[in-house]
Amino acid sequence: MRLSIRWRLTLWNTLALGVVLLGFSGLVYGLLARALWANLDRSLLGEFRELEQDPQLASHFDERLRYWINELKEQENICCIVYDVRGRIYQRTADLAVETVPPLLSPPGEETRVANANLPGLGRQRLLSHRLRRGDKDFTVVLLAPLDEADRELRQLLVVLAAAGPIALFAAGGFGYLLARKGLAPVERLHRLTQEITAERLDRRLPVENANDELGRLTGTINAMIGRLERSFAEIRRFTADASHELRTPLTAIRSETEVALRNPLSTADYQHLLGSILEECDRLTRLTDQLLTLCREDTGTAHLSDEPLDLGKLVSGVVETMRPFAEGKGLRVRAARNGALVIHGDEARLRQVFYNLLDNAIKYTLPGGTIDVQLRCQEQSAVVTIGDTGIGIPAEHLPRIFDRFYRVDKARSREQGGTGLGLSIARSIVDAHGGNIHITSALGQGTICTVTLPQQANG
Repeated sequence: MRLSIRWRLTLWNTLALGVVLLGFSGLVYGLLARALWANLDRSLLGEFRELEQDPQLASHFDERLRYWINELKEQENICCIVYDVRGRIYQRTADLAVETVPPLLSPPGEETRVANANLPGLGRQRLLSHRLRRGDKDFTVVLLAPLDEADRELRQLLVVLAAAGPIALFAAGGFGYLLARKGLAPVERLHRLTQEITAERLDRRLPVENANDELGRLTGTINAMIGRLERSFAEIRRFTADASHELRTPLTAIRSETEVALRNPLSTADYQHLLGSILEECDRLTRLTDQLLTLCREDTGTAHLSDEPLDLGKLVSGVVETMRPFAEGKGLRVRAARNGALVIHGDEARLRQVFYNLLDNAIKYTLPGGTIDVQLRCQEQSAVVTIGDTGIGIPAEHLPRIFDRFYRVDKARSREQGGTGLGLSIARSIVDAHGGNIHITSALGQGTICTVTLPQQANG
């Protein structure tokens, strides 16, 4: 079971403090030990300097050396061993047993050497060795001072540190817990307020106390996410309502015509007419469900787009020639112009669906005698297709929502012409999937211009 953030912060802070205390304790212990040893070293070196500066040492070397060794033991409790140049004991403290004599430390030149040693019968000792010259002979003087006092002070320090450390850690852990609790209190508040926001209450927002700190930025991000969810839920509700309405209309028509056929005996011609109407509504349902499935795949990212080089001019020309009989049958003139080959990468079938839809809309909403112009050109690294008409146009207030699903400028007229209000939504999703964009400009009574821009590089 994972611990809460509060406990994890407390434990990490306590652990960090423990490491700091351990390092600090080691530093204090080491500094005190060095200070105590350095004090002993200065004392031993001072004693040695007294021997060196003895004015009678040159004339009465053995007598003065023996006297100095005895006085050093009686007055300062410091033992001494003097070695000759061959490492043999020349003189030593009288009551110093042979087995307690330390090995010779051979300092290079006049350098003083110090060390700690644990000697039998004497315990821990601080050793200082220095070379002493008498005429043409060299001797090595080793002084031994007991470390009992220094070790006692160090043990006392360890006791203090061992007792104070856990107390400090316990106190730090308690304060750390309180600080973590206080620091995470705003997070708890955010958690409580966020739980109150449901699908039915997406209009609520979390209060931002300080927009410049981490919690303020987190709260802002959560509020932005709630805003996106609110818009998405609104779109889903609107889409569901519109889809239900669109599906209900043909189903109601099918049900009504079926009830008429079952209620009264009809002639063969009447039955054929009713069945034909039912088939038309079934076709409408089929188109609507296919379009809904297409949009669903686009939304979920499961729609597969091929990425193959294709001549956009040839594709658009083919769509124009296919739709030309429908336009001419309505008394419209269709003009197409292309500026060389426009090679892009994309899905030919899906792009063909886009231009079929746009041309179909242009034909539907252009009055007889009107004109539809289709132009292709290259603009920098993009292929641009423009479809303009002299139709009835779109009022300015409807243009911002023209790509919304199930949105119709004239709902009654669109249904009469077989529209579902999904064609432009599908067209935009396909163009977006190809890395392009689609834009519509229109003026009421003056016509509409639809511009599709597609990149001339491989589809991402």
